[in-house]
Amino acid sequence: MQRKFSTAPAFSLIELLVSMAIIGIGLLGISSLAAQNIRVQYFNRNSLISAQLAQEGLELARNLRDNDWKSSSPITSSSSLEGLYNNLFIIDYLGNINTYSGPQSVPFLNIDSDGFYSYGLVGTSTSFKRYVTSQCQDNYCLLSCVVAWQTEGQSGSYEVNSYLYAWH
Repeated sequence: MQRKFSTAPAFSLIELLVSMAIIGIGLLGISSLAAQNIRVQYFNRNSLISAQLAQEGLELARNLRDNDWKSSSPITSSSSLEGLYNNLFIIDYLGNINTYSGPQSVPFLNIDSDGFYSYGLVGTSTSFKRYVTSQCQDNYCLLSCVVAWQTEGQSGSYEVNSYLYAWH
């Protein structure tokens, strides 16, 4: 019996290694793109949470002023506003205000099982800090609420400003 050898061209070992290297580089690019996408997703999540927490901080401060309007001696001057809002403070849902010397000394917010953020002992500690600063003049205060975070090698902050006026 006579054997016939095929004369069809075949892949050499070098061609096979080159094609495997090209496929490997493509897969490496896809995996780095997926990792970058996850980092951006965490940053965007933290940015969204911090934006909502900052707005909530201003609403809590505004609520404190609004509840004071119902009292027997409502705020009618900037000195009353300054007495209500100190230079750098935190505020909770009950209207409790604690003052701090600087942003570094502000405690981290906790999140409870219902998804509410607070400064109490209830819940799990988060990477978010929220504080409000005030600059009072004439019959108004400029309130700035800052939420800062640092987690998973990323850090960021979000700031919201609002004017609060004394009741006339």
